[in-house]
Amino acid sequence: MLTDDELATVVAAVEEGRRVYDNIRRFLVYGLAGGTAEILVMLAGPLLGLTLPLRAGQILWINLLTHGLTGVAMGAEPVVPGAMHRPPRPPGQQILGGGAWHRMLFLATVVAASSLGAGVVARHWGLPWQSVLFLALLATQLGVVLGLRTRLLTRQNLFLPLSVLASVLLAGAALYIPFLRSVLETEPLGWAGVGLAAVAAVTGCAAARLSRAVLRTPPRR
Repeated sequence: MLTDDELATVVAAVEEGRRVYDNIRRFLVYGLAGGTAEILVMLAGPLLGLTLPLRAGQILWINLLTHGLTGVAMGAEPVVPGAMHRPPRPPGQQILGGGAWHRMLFLATVVAASSLGAGVVARHWGLPWQSVLFLALLATQLGVVLGLRTRLLTRQNLFLPLSVLASVLLAGAALYIPFLRSVLETEPLGWAGVGLAAVAAVTGCAAARLSRAVLRTPPRR
């Protein structure tokens, strides 16, 4: 408005502000859910017979691929349809208000449960369960980041699906490239192990879509 002296610019500025604010909230839900899930996995894993659920390098690799590549890409998500038709948020509402806390805790529980479930099944089948758990925890978080999009199949912000694809490729590199395998202490997986991780990823995506539809507090008018 200061540059073009047009009052209508205020509308575009408010819309952009709401886009940025929504993306910050979306990233916080995603990031906190993933971090909480990792803590739950490390605490609950030994109780399920998974003595050392993950090694330090594996946790760092997961955080790099989830909160790094995809986290940055979330900031370019387009504005939510109808953003200018909703009333202003209450002045005293915290950034994780309006149901965001509920979504974060729900997603953290789903991510942890799906990953641990894959690890327990892999252990029962005689598979390298730690590597399955590592891949499942990473894949489930990638499923969540896609599920949190307003429009799942939109062509806007192609950077996000491309960053997810890059994370998947780097996750595979951690399992099949000898140098990374020795650093991260992983083992190569067959179709059964990859399939368990894929099921966990689909579960995370479905849970994120469900949380968007159900665990949301309607704005006060």
